[in-house]
Amino acid sequence: MPTTPRPAPLVGVRVLDMTRLLPGGYATQILADLGAEVIKVEEPGAGDYARTMPPYVNSVGQAFLAVNRNKRSIALDLKSTAGRETFLRLAERADVVIESFRPGVMARLGLDAETLLARNPRLIACSLTGYGQTGPYAQRAGHDLNYIGYAGLLGHLRRAGEPPTIPGAQFADLAGGGLMAVVGILAALAGRATTGQGRVVDVAMMEGALALLPLFATALMHGQPEPDAGTFALDGALPCYNVYACADGRYITLAALEPKFWATFCRAVERPDLIARHLPESAEAAEATKREVAAIFATQTRDEWVARLGGIDACVGPVNTLAEALADPQVVARGAAAPHLRFAPPMDGATAPVTGDYPGLGEHTRATLAEAGFTPEEIDQLYISDTVA
Repeated sequence: MPTTPRPAPLVGVRVLDMTRLLPGGYATQILADLGAEVIKVEEPGAGDYARTMPPYVNSVGQAFLAVNRNKRSIALDLKSTAGRETFLRLAERADVVIESFRPGVMARLGLDAETLLARNPRLIACSLTGYGQTGPYAQRAGHDLNYIGYAGLLGHLRRAGEPPTIPGAQFADLAGGGLMAVVGILAALAGRATTGQGRVVDVAMMEGALALLPLFATALMHGQPEPDAGTFALDGALPCYNVYACADGRYITLAALEPKFWATFCRAVERPDLIARHLPESAEAAEATKREVAAIFATQTRDEWVARLGGIDACVGPVNTLAEALADPQVVARGAAAPHLRFAPPMDGATAPVTGDYPGLGEHTRATLAEAGFTPEEIDQLYISDTVA
């Protein structure tokens, strides 16, 4: 691949980030890591709620630190006339505005998409909400757990006969919301390059979570029944695609879906007799094979199995702790977590600076307004009238 240094792909793109908490911050962190200039627009005095939510790292909310590197912060009172006009002037020079208020809030502030695009027809106006701008749930409060529950995802995060498990990862917030917002924004920017026109992007986290179930949804839409949790090929029904306990109580993953991988595994554990039982014909036969495979893995520790099987072509790996994952040789070799967790894929030649700097509330207000063409007198007046901090 060519290695000549080039700007990161989104260098020159300016994003006004009005979101709070995790989903929007995650989306704009990805954009920032791709080179965009992200300006957090925060409420004077309070700012993003994530700043003050425990647990804390050096007196700052951990959730804020997780998704706000490489950003600038300005404080504006958007409920004031001066604050609103200041924001509109900034929007005239922006490429993207992203917000996560409930539907109707932006209109009450006088900053709805129609108003923004009237001032800047090239603007991408992205709304990120739980249920979208329309529909019977539009005004309903919610969080990740609610969204994945409504979407049918939570019901499949369990073993057969067991209750749903609250996942450690926020699927709706991050994948259904943050990633969907990035996809919509990037697609809108690509379209603008052709048409010259901005557009509105309406992201609903519940819908994004629903989109994580394409296999089940496709079956239902074609008249097939929805499988019970734990009975589908990829969620625990098959002995060749499962999680097994080892002698030390730790776990290993086996994902030998293809016959060649299963055969390689069976030979490696000296059980060639299991090769013919790759895809059992009944649930009872599957359970019997799973018990035999479980007995095999129970004879050695997780690390012993990884040392023995990690190098064979059979889709075997450990269930790592996060600390182990961050120190994994593959992660280290690709720099995926050093010095910070990487939020965007590497691209050859990209030179966007990725720093560990987190903005203080309103830290960049004066500089950002000056860059936007505000005179020193205008900026001083805004400070006097408490529309900025």
